[in-house]
Amino acid sequence: MPDAPTTESWLPDGYEPGLISVVVPTFNREALLPATLASVFAQDYRPIEVIVADDGSTDGTRAMLKALAVPEGVALHVSEADHEGASASRNRGARLSRGEFVMFLDSDDLLEPGALMTLVRTIAGADLAVGAWCDLEGGKRSEAIRREFGDDWFVDLLNHQWFATCATLHRRAALLRAEAWNGEVPHDDDFHFVAMLGLAGAKLASTPEVVALYRRHDSDQITRRDLAAKSHDTQRVLQRIERDLDSRDAWTSARREALAFRYFKTGRMVWYYAGDVDRFEELVHEAIRVQPGFRPPKNWYRWIAGLVGYPNAERVAAIGRKLFR
Repeated sequence: MPDAPTTESWLPDGYEPGLISVVVPTFNREALLPATLASVFAQDYRPIEVIVADDGSTDGTRAMLKALAVPEGVALHVSEADHEGASASRNRGARLSRGEFVMFLDSDDLLEPGALMTLVRTIAGADLAVGAWCDLEGGKRSEAIRREFGDDWFVDLLNHQWFATCATLHRRAALLRAEAWNGEVPHDDDFHFVAMLGLAGAKLASTPEVVALYRRHDSDQITRRDLAAKSHDTQRVLQRIERDLDSRDAWTSARREALAFRYFKTGRMVWYYAGDVDRFEELVHEAIRVQPGFRPPKNWYRWIAGLVGYPNAERVAAIGRKLFR
């Protein structure tokens, strides 16, 4: 289970009002990083500071950064370190930040024109602002991906309504109440990070405006091994959430149902992508442990599972996907 990182020094509490700190972790992204930085430099919002946390790049990334022209109203800081991983790089960049607002932007993603202005207007009295985004693959944009949130956005998060890091702006005061990025769950560190914000009581505001492009690459194709590792990391995060909900006496029936569903959803993904029936059954049992009366949301699946068990219900679902794809 992921331990809670210390929050004492993960970022300073002093800040410059109105300043946005854009933290960009990078590793060997010489070809993609210039476009990412250009999308930040082109923003109509000022002031901005960009903190590139280089994670031990061995290509021409560092030389490119030294030669980069920076526009007026933008400060560029580069932090170099040995290869430690994305979470450690984000934390290192955050420690150097001075902004009232903080964004974590991966070094291959792009901000849309006006994105930061839109997010600052959206955040208002909230702790984080979430915008819509498009996937970008092979030069083609997907349809806009938007999230809708109810009164308790933490329930939506558990129900797999994840949102893109590149489309999110954080208020520093909220980050100080939460936890640093956790490298102990590298395959699901973004879920852990946002979940800890939710557990800390952060208030969320959202906008339907598209603010970012999330790049997808051929290398993003998940392998069976990656999926198995991700399922274990997700399980560790869910176990951590359970402990925190217990300690805070913060359970609601909706949260319990959503947490059980997330165990179930993770199990289904492991079977579908990795063919691991044992992990599927293990995670279904976790769902039932969290909510003894747990039932899948679809009536037909619920009926088959009650009749012949979850594994056979999943086999029927797999046949249906092949027939109606």
